[in-house]
Amino acid sequence: MALNARPLILAEGKSVRMGSPKHLLELPNGTPLYPHQINLLRRVCPEAPTIYISLTKSSQLDDFLREAVTNTSPEPPVLILDDLQNNNTHESGGPAQGLLSATWLVVAVDCPLLSCGLLRVLRRVYQPPVTCFRNAEGFCEPLVAIWSPEALGKVVECASKGMLPGPSSIIWEIGGQQIELSGADAIQLRNVNTRGDWEAVWSLMDISGD
Repeated sequence: MALNARPLILAEGKSVRMGSPKHLLELPNGTPLYPHQINLLRRVCPEAPTIYISLTKSSQLDDFLREAVTNTSPEPPVLILDDLQNNNTHESGGPAQGLLSATWLVVAVDCPLLSCGLLRVLRRVYQPPVTCFRNAEGFCEPLVAIWSPEALGKVVECASKGMLPGPSSIIWEIGGQQIELSGADAIQLRNVNTRGDWEAVWSLMDISGD
């Protein structure tokens, strides 16, 4: 049976080092980054009626996202989840807050080099409680991963006890499956934190998402 994945884009970070919201970064063709990720997930999860985006209440919205906020249909094409947290510090509430808002296939908005092929591999080899990628240096990427309700339950358990360890720590603790990547495949996990990072990946991007 095919995995019934619920796709979620994590975009709730404060982007302090970038200096502007990462989800609204403009691609070389002038469109924002987040529609590129939406289209990517629609192709990887064609059975999913809704693409979820995790943002904060203070996140900057464009016209499309403002319409998504007011959409009241049972299965909207795009649904915004906010972290419901008041956070006035320079530190983001963190990726784990986004994970607490949804289940299944998770993609960080600041990984612009991801391809449909890589995410389809993730779906094909998925094993609970969580499956993610690991680079040649041994670091896992918990924000390009598939999280089961069991794994998310561990996140909720830690939060209820006042602890919120990084998603990587939880993956190691619960024995999540880690798929090793190297070479060109590993480059797809590259994230962007500064304007220089963003400009550096432009020449490597495949706008088609294949």
